[in-house]
This record gives sequence, C-alpha cells and structure tokens, in this order.
Amino acid sequence: MKSVSKSQIPLTFRAHRPKVIQWLGGMVLSFLGWKVNGGISDEHAAEKLVVIVAPHTSNWDGILGIAAIAGLDAKITFIGKHTVFKYFGLGAFLRYMGGIPVDRTKPGGIIQDAIDQIRGINGTLIGMAPEGTRSKVKEWKTGFLRIADELNTKIVPASIDFAKKEILLGKIFSPSGDNLKDIADLKNYYKAFTPKHPENY
Repeated sequence: MKSVSKSQIPLTFRAHRPKVIQWLGGMVLSFLGWKVNGGISDEHAAEKLVVIVAPHTSNWDGILGIAAIAGLDAKITFIGKHTVFKYFGLGAFLRYMGGIPVDRTKPGGIIQDAIDQIRGINGTLIGMAPEGTRSKVKEWKTGFLRIADELNTKIVPASIDFAKKEILLGKIFSPSGDNLKDIADLKNYYKAFTPKHPENY
C-alpha cells in the first residue's frame, strides 16, 4: 500500500508539480514509516479550505508536512516566518511548495496580511498550525477561524500522530461562529493523537 496518493484530494487542489517531486514526498514518508490516511471528497472541489495541523510540537512536523504536501501534490498555501524565507535556497523552495512569508513583528497584521495574499488564489488549501508555535501554549490562536470566516471556508482537521506514524485528513469541520466552542471542539478532537513531544502540547 502506498504511503500517500494524490487521489486523496480533488483534482482542483492539485499543484501539478513534476512527478519526481511527488515521488520524493512519498519516498520520504515510506522511508520514515509514515503514511497519509483520509482525504478530501470531491464535493468540496470548488472551495477554499483551511487545513489546521496539530499537534505541533516539533520541527519534524514541518518535514512530514512538506513530504505529505509533495506526495499529495497539494496546492496549499501555508504561512511561515518571513525570516525563514531569507535563507538561500530554502526560501525559494518554500515558496514553490506554497509558503507565504509573514512578519510576526507586526502586531495584528499577520492574519490580515495572509488573507490579502490568499484571497486572490483560486481553489487552494490554506495550511495553519492553530497553536501558532511548537512551544506549549494554554490557548490556541484564533487566526485560523478568522481566515475561515473572512474567506467563507470550512476547516479540514489534519493530525500528526507519532504513535501511529500517521497523518490523517479528518472530516470537514464547519465553524459555528462561536470561537470558544469551535476551539474547544477541535482541541477535544485532537486529544486522540500523540505528538512528538507530549509535554509541549
């Protein structure tokens, strides 16, 4: 059984990258013993969707995430620190894979900056870590809900489970408009998955 397949997402969400990139993504996951399960059904093919990825406690989450993006051939926009994009080669690669740099030193401007950049992209997945950091946090940031609200999108809960070595694309979640309730419901959902560093979650 393949570790990941582009058939797990609708055609409209595919980036049509070279097959060697897709192959490399699958090979990295296979070599590490990981797999991507679940998927996004064709009924959401014409939509923008916010993909939240949790638990996020390690740099390995990013490596596995990029491998999954490549293996799925997913056209995804994800937010990263603008400083990371300044590294020679890495910045170009992250942009190629869908990364957009945002300046976290601008209070309150990060999410609006991301929304402005994403708004004009048709048929894309928008990737975010709701914790906003690898470190332990008491509360999730509400930025992903703000993006979902302003762009009128639903949410795909993607989990990274180090116990099962599985990335799971869960069932579509429709925000209720009550941020506290939605975050509580999603945090409860993610309790079933084991992070790399449980003490940081």
